[in-house]
Amino acid sequence: MDIEGKVALITGSTRGIGRGIALRLGESGAKLVINYRSNEAAAREMAELLSDRGYEYIIVRADVSKYDEAGRLVNKALEEFGSIDILVNNAGIFRATPFHELSWSEWDEIIKVNLYGVFNVTRQVVPHMIKQRRGVIINISSITSSIRSSKALPYPGRVAYASAKSGVNGFTLSLARELAKYNIRVNAIAPGLIHTELIGNVPNLDDRIREVPLGRIGKPEEIGDAVVFIVRNDYITGEILVVSGGE
Repeated sequence: MDIEGKVALITGSTRGIGRGIALRLGESGAKLVINYRSNEAAAREMAELLSDRGYEYIIVRADVSKYDEAGRLVNKALEEFGSIDILVNNAGIFRATPFHELSWSEWDEIIKVNLYGVFNVTRQVVPHMIKQRRGVIINISSITSSIRSSKALPYPGRVAYASAKSGVNGFTLSLARELAKYNIRVNAIAPGLIHTELIGNVPNLDDRIREVPLGRIGKPEEIGDAVVFIVRNDYITGEILVVSGGE
C-alpha cells in the first residue's frame, strides 16, 4: 500500500513505540489519528511536534480497553478523514510482578489494555475496511510472548503480559486468514527491548541488554520502520515480525 495520503490510526501514540510509529508514518505521508489515554502533557507535546513538521493529524483521548471509548475513537477518525486505511494497535502496559504477588485487578488491567484493546478497536474498524475492500492492521505484540519465549522469559513477572501478548499473536494469525478475501492484511510486530519509559519496569535490565546480540536497546523509530515496511508490502499477511536485535 502506498502510504501517501492514507489515514493511519495508531493507539497509544503520544509516547514510546506508538510515538515512533506515528512519526515514521507521518514522514511517509500518512494522515495521522493519534490516541492517548490520560497523559495530557505528552499529547500537547506530540501535537506541537506534528504541527511543526506540517503533518495532517487529529489527537483523540480514549481508553481503548473500553469498547465504547474505542468506538468513539474510530468514529472521530472517520468523521475527520472519511476512512481508516491503516490501524496500528499499539496501546499497552507492562509490569513485572511475580505471579504469587499478582493481584486479580492487575491481571485484569494488563489483559484489558493489551488484549481487549486490540479487539475493541479492530472490531470497530474492520466493517469499514471490509466496505472499502482494503486495509492494513498491525498489532504490536512482544518478544515476551509465544514468539521466541524461551529466550525472553527467563525472568519472573511476565505471566500476565506474556499471556496478553500471546493472545495478540493468536488473534493476528486467525484474523489474517479470515480477512484476506477482503484485501485486508493483518500482521504483528514483536519488539524486543525498546528504549521507552517502560524500560524502567524491566528487571535485570543490564543482564537483558548483554543478551542482545546487537548489544543495545532498540529505538521506537525502528519499530516504526518495521510498520512502514509491512504497510508497503502488499504480499505480507499472517506474519509476526520479531524486531529484537537478534535476541
